[in-house]
Amino acid sequence: MRFPTRLSRPSALALAAAAAAVLACGTASAQTQFTGYTNGCFGAGCTPESAPGAATDVLKGLTYANSTFDVLSSGGIAGLGSSGMLDPANNINNLGSWLLSGAPNTYADSFTLRVSFTAPPGTSPGSGLFTADLSGDVKSTVTGGLFIDFNDTPQTFTFAGGTFSLTVADLSMTPGASPVAVTGNIRVTSAVPEPETYALFLAGLGAVGFMARRRKS
Repeated sequence: MRFPTRLSRPSALALAAAAAAVLACGTASAQTQFTGYTNGCFGAGCTPESAPGAATDVLKGLTYANSTFDVLSSGGIAGLGSSGMLDPANNINNLGSWLLSGAPNTYADSFTLRVSFTAPPGTSPGSGLFTADLSGDVKSTVTGGLFIDFNDTPQTFTFAGGTFSLTVADLSMTPGASPVAVTGNIRVTSAVPEPETYALFLAGLGAVGFMARRRKS
């Protein structure tokens, strides 16, 4: 079979280079959907719940309320911020919420945040549920409030077809009547390339091979 079109050697090399570049970074610019939920509990060695719901946990006037999220990445990052409702029964698109009420307390405690999400579309296995437990420290501040420290350590999910890292932001709080969102982000470090990307890459390799054969003959 003859190659259907004639390409100059520079054109073939350019096509191959473009295909390789798209294959390397095309997925970072594509949108990836993350759908999941959070749970949390106070105390060393505690075990958060493993199902979505509106459950809460309380420590000396500090209440954590669970959340659900359904977000799309942009530029390789899916933000889990404070745009959702801050109500123990209706947290949406964040990592839950904190509410600090009552008189100031002394805190030197731990908190475990469990984040669960289904495998993004295009990954394998497509129906997999991935869970990460992130540990935080709850500490008193000199202002009568508290500081929640997650140590800025990302949790990495790696499975067939993708790698994603999850980071939770630290937070300072003082007693107040309004809940505060738990925020963070999921960063797409690698994912399954689209079929069109593979096709472009193979076309580039084929063009380079064709030109190599022509030069040899």
